[in-house]
Amino acid sequence: MKKLISVWNAIFLAMVVHAGHASPASPSPAAGTVEAKLVSLTNEWTAAILAKDRRKLESLIAPDYRLQRWDGSWQVERAPWMENTMGKYEIAEYHHSDVVPHVYDVAAITSKWYWRGQREKKPFEEHGYVLDVWRRSGDRWQVASRITIILPGKEDAFTK
Repeated sequence: MKKLISVWNAIFLAMVVHAGHASPASPSPAAGTVEAKLVSLTNEWTAAILAKDRRKLESLIAPDYRLQRWDGSWQVERAPWMENTMGKYEIAEYHHSDVVPHVYDVAAITSKWYWRGQREKKPFEEHGYVLDVWRRSGDRWQVASRITIILPGKEDAFTK
């Protein structure tokens, strides 16, 4: 586990270092690979958040899921995350780009993100980088953790 945490930290550090640099779009993984499946699941998760599809989210998110800030200063467990997603947010736009899977015994998915909408009837617009940790149980993958960095400033400085 310590080795995996070190790998994740290295991946996340690379994301932070390159945060201000534009990069070409990431190549798509070969069809039929675990990497392609995980990119597809990431896109399904994003779509389920936008659609407020609780059933799909329940299937994709592990029971012990939590969202946390990269430095550990805050975290949200699965139940309150789900309630916030279903109720407090009216998301007008949400997407991930440069989705890159790193598969081990678990998978680490890195991506850039952007969203805007209303949180408790107040407008918001945010963007940043994220590290999602997926784990396999049989032939099914579920996301277990999301670590996020919210970048300051407007999205126009952020390459889509």
